[in-house]
Amino acid sequence: MIVFLIVVAGVAYGGGMGVIPYGDYCQYCSAYGICKGDLEPREAEKAIEGYFGSKGLRVVHIRHRERFVEVEIYKDNKMVDKILFDRKTGRIRSTY
Repeated sequence: MIVFLIVVAGVAYGGGMGVIPYGDYCQYCSAYGICKGDLEPREAEKAIEGYFGSKGLRVVHIRHRERFVEVEIYKDNKMVDKILFDRKTGRIRSTY
């Protein structure tokens, strides 16, 4: 009984948090993580903003860290996810 409650509570809480819990790729790269080249920082920002903007979400607090871009995703002024974007592969994945 206790295990069931924990699982249900975890699914109910976690279901709204992650937008892409298992990852996805930006429109500039293929689903196999093949880009024509490393995306420039501004190209990465445009890809991230386009991807999440199409889902009705806002991109806030963009931080560039070498080949990765760390971004907080907001909906209705509430953070719903924190993602890492790989500029080399185009991979988008949740850090939650």
